[in-house]
Amino acid sequence: MKKNIEINQQFPLALKLDSSATFANYWAEADAQALAALQQLAQSAQGGWIYLAGPAGSGVSHLLQASSAAAVAAGFSVMVLSLSELIAAGKSLGADEVAGYFDTLENVDLLCIDDIDCLVDQPQWQEHLFYLLEKLKNKPGSRLLIGSHSVAAQLPLTLADLKSRLMWATGFTLQTLDDEQKCNLLRFKAKGLGLDMSAEVARFLLNRCSRNVGDLLAVLVQLDKLAMSSGRRLTIPWIKSVLEI
Repeated sequence: MKKNIEINQQFPLALKLDSSATFANYWAEADAQALAALQQLAQSAQGGWIYLAGPAGSGVSHLLQASSAAAVAAGFSVMVLSLSELIAAGKSLGADEVAGYFDTLENVDLLCIDDIDCLVDQPQWQEHLFYLLEKLKNKPGSRLLIGSHSVAAQLPLTLADLKSRLMWATGFTLQTLDDEQKCNLLRFKAKGLGLDMSAEVARFLLNRCSRNVGDLLAVLVQLDKLAMSSGRRLTIPWIKSVLEI
């Protein structure tokens, strides 16, 4: 078994592991196949590339973090990067300095790169990533997990070779949830927070709040905090009173 290695803390642009994001607390009713593939990638030494796409709030970043946590628990070294943060940092640190961080990333057991769609209109950063993928391509057993809001084929990248490399990865797109699935997701997340939410309450929130999954989960976090301070159950009258909806 390899030594259990946390994310390299000397890499200032690496994302820290989010201990709250795990496979166990991801509601996978609509994405069981993607979840199984991610678990295999994270916990096995077998190589592979996965490109995970989904709209904002669908859980792409959650699953990258969950995969990273599972890989660390299995004794593998992991690096998690957000390209949106990397590009922003490059504006103040200097692109050449930040680009140097790409030099050894191929050496980690599992490399997770989020926000790949931020590379649109960023030709210099597209080149940085292309050369990194070339090194990974030539490394036996390399493991790569990419997160994006758009599937690889639809990314308007100026560097065609990079787009072709991204399309080598096995692609999964997180499913858009229907109303019943959103209610089930709310109840699943509420249970994880120690809250008892009925199907009626879940439908009420769906009808009165934004139907965007990310917004609904943000409302749930707010209700969790209010419930802890007031000791109230999640009832429709109470929710009306605290959220004024």
